[in-house]
Amino acid sequence: MCLHRKIIDFIVDELKTLAENSQSKIVRLEVSIDHDIEPLHWLSQQKSIIKTYWSDRHDRFEMAGIGSADLVFSREKASSHVLFKRLRKFLSCKYSCVRYYGGICFSQNQIASYPWQDFGNHFFLVPKFEVFKDQAGTYLALNLLLHHSDNANKKIQQTLQELAAINFNLPHQQCEKPQLSKRVDFPNQLQWYNNVNKGLTYLDQGILEKVVLARQTEFTIVDSCQPEHLLSLIQKEQNCSFQFCFQLDRDKAFIGSTPERLYWRQSSQIQTEAIAGTRPRGASYQEDNNFAKELLSSPKEIREHKLVLKGLQETLSTLCHQVNIAEDPNLLRLNQVQHLYSHCSGILNPEISDADIINQLHPTPAVGGYPRQKALELIASLETFSRGFYASPIGWVALDSAEFLVSIRSGLIQRNKLILFAGAGIISDSQPEAEWEELENKIRNFLQVVSCQASVDII
Repeated sequence: MCLHRKIIDFIVDELKTLAENSQSKIVRLEVSIDHDIEPLHWLSQQKSIIKTYWSDRHDRFEMAGIGSADLVFSREKASSHVLFKRLRKFLSCKYSCVRYYGGICFSQNQIASYPWQDFGNHFFLVPKFEVFKDQAGTYLALNLLLHHSDNANKKIQQTLQELAAINFNLPHQQCEKPQLSKRVDFPNQLQWYNNVNKGLTYLDQGILEKVVLARQTEFTIVDSCQPEHLLSLIQKEQNCSFQFCFQLDRDKAFIGSTPERLYWRQSSQIQTEAIAGTRPRGASYQEDNNFAKELLSSPKEIREHKLVLKGLQETLSTLCHQVNIAEDPNLLRLNQVQHLYSHCSGILNPEISDADIINQLHPTPAVGGYPRQKALELIASLETFSRGFYASPIGWVALDSAEFLVSIRSGLIQRNKLILFAGAGIISDSQPEAEWEELENKIRNFLQVVSCQASVDII
């Protein structure tokens, strides 16, 4: 049966079922693709304004989507419980694999400001069309939000027109390195030193045990930069990381390659992790091992990691009736840096929702600090830019499962600007110069795949 016939029969049958029950829901049709398609390459060839991309860190699932069957968006402050109730409004057991992809900004108490206005306070969407790959194969999926009152002929005609606009002619493309010129840091290097020293004062006074300060680095793009191409270049160089791209407007996209999962949930099972403590990768095998040994034996890095783990354990204890925490950290080795890593899991208490989990877990001490509220107050007083969706919960929500990342190692493409974000954990024996160098290491996943002649403005 041809794809057009499948879609027609599918829509007619689903509307008939909805009419009998007077319901509205998102329905999904999946069709196997008999030839290999790279989802990110496919996405780069589509003309859709709205684009979504998601890839897990073990290459088991990859999805590229265009358009939206349903978009949940607001620029105003919103209750997490109201938001997640809305996200499950049109989900059903029959189509339990339907996912809303999106995120919530770092500070839900702030109204979206530059450069994040187009992403609002939160956004989630179900792509209209998806090309996805899993361990079983490659598929094209159609998601539709159907209401029992929909006219079948109009819905079929609209869907077939949108299908006809999809480009499956995928010529081989060589991704050129984007050219970057002018660079401006917020804060600049001297201001950063001042911020770190102010943070150290709070630590010395016993107000805080840790605070995570961030930097926004803005580059000018010499020529145009397609988000999918930049992410493709990063993907080739970055291991053990989740990749994502959210484009809600033609001139703006939020992309990232983050190693850090906030949590994964399947029914009542939850998994999360602590990633804190950093060293660069070495140029040789010996140097790399020396950095690793230094990281595993550094009192400063171990203390920073234990603070994150302490915060996670306290949070999980309020959410779960069973908690398992790894005793000793392992190494998580990425291309540019290596981290201390600890796995955590638990069994959730009855009636705990994803809204409860996010409210309790975010922001973790790895991106906020400890104690949380005092750290956030200091961050708000020192940082002159909006974190927006940097270090925020980015992920997907299905009927009885969810997964959210911490969107570090991320950047915003806005017309002719590439805006990168990085943070560093400040504890009692932190050195401003060393923490600045850590910021530089953390944006190298972007800078290694571009041609950059920009100098650092430290004045």
